[in-house]
Amino acid sequence: MAIEEHVSTIYGYSTYYQAAGEGRPLVLIHGIGGSSINYQQNIEALSHHYRVYAPDIPGHGRSEKPEIDYTVESAAPFIAAFIQDVCGEPAALVGMSAGGLMCALTASAYPELVTHLVLVSTAGLGRDVGASLRLLTLPLTDPFVVGVRPTPAGVRLSMRHVVHDPACLSEEMVAALCVDRAIPGNARVMLRALRSNVSLLGLRRWQRHLQALRLVGAPVMVIWGKQDRLIPVKHAYQAARWLGNRVRVHVFDGCGHWPPYERPAEFNRLVLEFVRT
Repeated sequence: MAIEEHVSTIYGYSTYYQAAGEGRPLVLIHGIGGSSINYQQNIEALSHHYRVYAPDIPGHGRSEKPEIDYTVESAAPFIAAFIQDVCGEPAALVGMSAGGLMCALTASAYPELVTHLVLVSTAGLGRDVGASLRLLTLPLTDPFVVGVRPTPAGVRLSMRHVVHDPACLSEEMVAALCVDRAIPGNARVMLRALRSNVSLLGLRRWQRHLQALRLVGAPVMVIWGKQDRLIPVKHAYQAARWLGNRVRVHVFDGCGHWPPYERPAEFNRLVLEFVRT
């Protein structure tokens, strides 16, 4: 099924998004430093059953890069506007990493717009984040991130912190990541967004986020990679304790921080089964 490319003004920002399929809306939200290409292995498969949307949230990918604080809280009104203006009806939300927390905050603040919530390697279930992310909050790392031309070798090296087995990265994905990271402003916004939400001690405001998560009324599913180096898998098991027996938890062994890419067949199947309920 053909994947469409669109640019629209959403919540005042020029927003790039991909779309495919027909039916009820399913929205895929990436995390800090990511873009719609994070769901390269999922859009087409999911679009056989739903109208799938994958936006580049403001500051990321090919969307506008406004001078804002880039806290996860600031993304919720944007996602709500996207659902209202583009989807036109309540949607199922899938969010990965910080994108999971953005989706959870949206579901908490705008319950009428969210039918299902899938949290993938999500932030918000505790303070802990990987050392590689915490170190990037230090200004001394700027010269190694901003203004450095992305190369396939450099991308593969950086992705060792993200995927469990770097051999899973196709040449196509590496090339797409190089293009994405070379877009002017992307590296600067990534650091700004990271530092707005993470410190050397870990996730900022995590206790406040957890309270918001507990207010989510939509059905919730949590998906994690057992070998996640950025946000520990123990947070997946904590989800059941924090959110109660209404949450479904699935952990993939031999998988890192990107289950939609590393384990696409199982990921797509779980999402489809869950959203059908």
